[in-house]
Amino acid sequence: MITDEQLVREGAALDERFGAQRAAEFGRRLPGVVAGLTRRWGLQPESLLPAGATSVVIAADRSGSPAVLKISPDGPFLVRQAAMLEHLAPTGRVPAVLEVDAAAGAVLMERVLPGTTLDDSRAEPPTPQDWAALLEDLHSTRADSTTQHVVTDVLRQRCEDMFRRIGERQATERVSGHISRETWGRAVRECLALLETDREQVVIHGDLHLGNVLRSQDRGLVVIDPKLCVGDRCFDMVDFVVTAGTADQMTARALELAPLVDVEPERLLRWSRVNAVVTGISRTFGSGPDGWTRTLLEFAAEE
Repeated sequence: MITDEQLVREGAALDERFGAQRAAEFGRRLPGVVAGLTRRWGLQPESLLPAGATSVVIAADRSGSPAVLKISPDGPFLVRQAAMLEHLAPTGRVPAVLEVDAAAGAVLMERVLPGTTLDDSRAEPPTPQDWAALLEDLHSTRADSTTQHVVTDVLRQRCEDMFRRIGERQATERVSGHISRETWGRAVRECLALLETDREQVVIHGDLHLGNVLRSQDRGLVVIDPKLCVGDRCFDMVDFVVTAGTADQMTARALELAPLVDVEPERLLRWSRVNAVVTGISRTFGSGPDGWTRTLLEFAAEE
């Protein structure tokens, strides 16, 4: 049973992304929105699920089938994301989209069971073979499909947005004393060099970290929250490489994965080192420097 008070608090908790006033207003409206969708879509809300910074996520039952209801203050964003999931539907690697209400900013999806994300400490780590099989399926769709969502975003624009966002974090006193402007500048230059030599026109997930991958009891690995764009397949591999362990272990993961997905090992390592700097800056900005941040920077500095 989910109370109205819980919904109000959950909606207001999106303040970091949407600002305190907009998030609080969304929280106040949320009980009524959930009640209306429950009646119209025949739902029985069960519990709140962990969510990111953009939406409230509710586990629900629909006529005996498990479902997930996502509601966001940014309705157009959820509608675009639902279209991206439908684009990837032929791969069998995403939850099915069941309903979309753009006005309410809501999407109803199939709930993947058991649904444990791969960043959960209880989850079985994916093998390189697992990841390679997932990537083969995800990268099989066409950007200009006439029967699916047409993918127009490109990786270069995604990276330029990242330069601005992460650059602002690096420039703060909280980060700059631990991760220098020179370190960040080298990562930017390396990323630009990789983009200049990117000849692939592959639809990639665009945000394939372990928190966006679920383990399904009958379908293997299933992805959520895509940010589809066209670009280098390596971009979908870096969060598998840069996950845990020592710098040497990260290098070993890249060298093991690369031949399974037919990419140049050195190119995958270069992308992964860029990602290590980005992750290091984000972690330092969020919670301060730690041992893992130092390992990331050690890996990023390798040649």
